[in-house]
Amino acid sequence: MWNRVLAVFRAGFEGQWGRGAWPVAPLIMHGSIAAVLCGLARSELQPFGYALFALSLSAALIAIPLLGEFGVLLRSDPASDWIEAQPIRRIELRLARTLVAMLLLAALVLSALLPAALIAPAAMEWDTRLGMIAVGGLQAITLLAAILCMQSVLGERAEGLLVLCQTVLVAGVVIGIIAGLRYVPRLAHLSSPSDASPLLVFHPPAWFAALLFERARAAGTIWSWAGWIAGTASLVALAFAPLPRGQRSPRAGFGLAFVLGPLRAAASRWWVRTNERASFHLVFDALPLEREFVLRTYPMLGIPLALIVAGARGADRSERDALLAVLLFIPATYLPILLVHVPATATPAARWILDTAPIPRAAIDNGAVKAVALRFLLPLYVLLSAVAIAQGGIDIVLRLALPAAILAHIILRQLYPMCAGDLPLSVAPTDIAAKLDWTGTLLMLGIGLTVLALVALKFVDSVGIGLACAALLLVVEWMLDRAASADERTTA
Repeated sequence: MWNRVLAVFRAGFEGQWGRGAWPVAPLIMHGSIAAVLCGLARSELQPFGYALFALSLSAALIAIPLLGEFGVLLRSDPASDWIEAQPIRRIELRLARTLVAMLLLAALVLSALLPAALIAPAAMEWDTRLGMIAVGGLQAITLLAAILCMQSVLGERAEGLLVLCQTVLVAGVVIGIIAGLRYVPRLAHLSSPSDASPLLVFHPPAWFAALLFERARAAGTIWSWAGWIAGTASLVALAFAPLPRGQRSPRAGFGLAFVLGPLRAAASRWWVRTNERASFHLVFDALPLEREFVLRTYPMLGIPLALIVAGARGADRSERDALLAVLLFIPATYLPILLVHVPATATPAARWILDTAPIPRAAIDNGAVKAVALRFLLPLYVLLSAVAIAQGGIDIVLRLALPAAILAHIILRQLYPMCAGDLPLSVAPTDIAAKLDWTGTLLMLGIGLTVLALVALKFVDSVGIGLACAALLLVVEWMLDRAASADERTTA
């Protein structure tokens, strides 16, 4: 039995990381964030409070990639065709899949908790520091099992609810990371689980921190028992939870597509050229039905929403207006995450339709750009404008929303060739790759758009000026569109 399990495990490992494609960037980012935040908190906390802080931070850092980039490992197997042809039982397949997932999980845990253990307060003994890494692994297994079970239960029954749950989780994680340092003084008095507030029993990292500090007791408190029960149940769930089949949901996004129907017809008639319409309609109709695209990109919308929720609390009017202005300009930093997944599809073998299409590549790309703008960027700005209005910023929305949206479309046009490395809907999700300096590009976009938002807030002080800026940006977009049309004729 174990020989077959190990054979399938090696195949899965080779399919994911055997060629050296390890997730180095997320691991470095996790380690950096953990080192900085734990370094800031270590002098204020006793060992138990520090362990609780570090485990909470580790859970947050692990949750985001499991809900986004690495979530595909929980939902599909790139070697599934080969595996299904082998004489292997279902339980052996699940055990092998669990080993692959736990290998990735171990790397994520070590990237966050190893720096936390190294810079822990001097009062924390080395055996306790190593124990923190161990219980952090048990916590990560519990988190992985919870996400897998959520995807198994909701994945084929309520796809929209699954996306909503994951978006809420991402937003909650971001708010927790942003606001976490505010609660460090409240943890300063915690020397043992008995000092903790009863409300912390609803905070899973507290269970595992209690495990660490009550491991010598024959009978632990409710905290440590909760940790043991959660960890044991998670190990069982990982091995026996049903595999999500990852089928498309034909109703996904149907309501939004119906609402956008008149705009789509107008765009197809007046904006999209004849040789761009095939890719425009393909991306508009098919991309929202790609399960991996939806589950990888939609939950990341929780990040800008979390920023506005976290920043608006307790802010005065000027700070709130600045935050809302940034909210309207900053979505362009989300575009690389969206665009890099435009080529993703569950049926990459059908790419021959695009490969053999009698239209130039430039026309395919330009049609895809317009489809992404209408299908995803426009609804995103409507959502963010509604959030801004709910926060009392209707004046900001009237002045800045339209020019910000047009500017985002111009940035979308410039980013598309860099981020979408292949034809739309032509590559398996596990083969998605972007030849892009993620850190440099996102940092440059984030800083530049934040500065631009503050400048616009100061100088675009009326609706008329906002409309004039929007008209100027429309002229720029028209010129870029004409340049794209010239490229289509050149490559035809």
